[in-house]
Amino acid sequence: MNNDLKIFTVVVVEDEKLLAKNIAKNIEKVNPNFKVIRIESNGEDALTFIKEQTPNVIFTDIQMPVMDGIELVRHIAEYNNYIKCVILSGHDDFAYAKSAIEYGVFAYLLKPVNLDELSSLLKRLEQNFLSTHEMLASVGKPPAYNSEEIAGLIKKYIEQNYQKPIDLNLIADHFSFSPSYLTKIFVKYVHVTPSKYIQNYRINTAKQLLGDYTLTINMVANLVGYTDPFHFSKSFKQVTGVSPANYRDNLGKNRGVEE
Repeated sequence: MNNDLKIFTVVVVEDEKLLAKNIAKNIEKVNPNFKVIRIESNGEDALTFIKEQTPNVIFTDIQMPVMDGIELVRHIAEYNNYIKCVILSGHDDFAYAKSAIEYGVFAYLLKPVNLDELSSLLKRLEQNFLSTHEMLASVGKPPAYNSEEIAGLIKKYIEQNYQKPIDLNLIADHFSFSPSYLTKIFVKYVHVTPSKYIQNYRINTAKQLLGDYTLTINMVANLVGYTDPFHFSKSFKQVTGVSPANYRDNLGKNRGVEE
């Protein structure tokens, strides 16, 4: 693997501590491109951490207290289908583990984990991430990044697409997140909602365009993504305190331009 490629992050979810530590150690041993960033003993605590950090891979046991492995992968599938889930199961619950296939589980490993099988699996994961990264990069979608990186990608997406009729639901669909999860991580790092960021970015851009007197106010509205001039004027006044026309008048006076 190219040394310039990113490290793939892993969370191990297993209620037997010694077994969990052994799995984590073996993952990093057989493929140094994978880094175990957390070990959790139940699905509920794991899910909280996963939503905060968005790892690349989850290795999860089935039988655990509070929330079992099947329920965990179901929750993960609901909000981020870029995270790959690997189920660790014993012979006794292997049939039950197979029921998670509807949630897009990447692979199943029987315990105790065979190192050759683990190595082969990690290679397949690595190849999958690289091919997915290339494919999604070509259409502007991210592979599994951490929460702060996702917030940055959302900002970039808004700044590149503000002229189009984008909204929270469209952005959430583009990044394959639920609107509530997307809003939560965006507010955490940008300190405003995605919808408010779209509005502010459009209006700040409109303020610059209003200095070009060859553009009508309706043209400015269209250039920043508003198809309805009334909606544009209302949003503009909400952000700046004045209407677009008054803002342009004041801009002209400040520049010594006679209307």
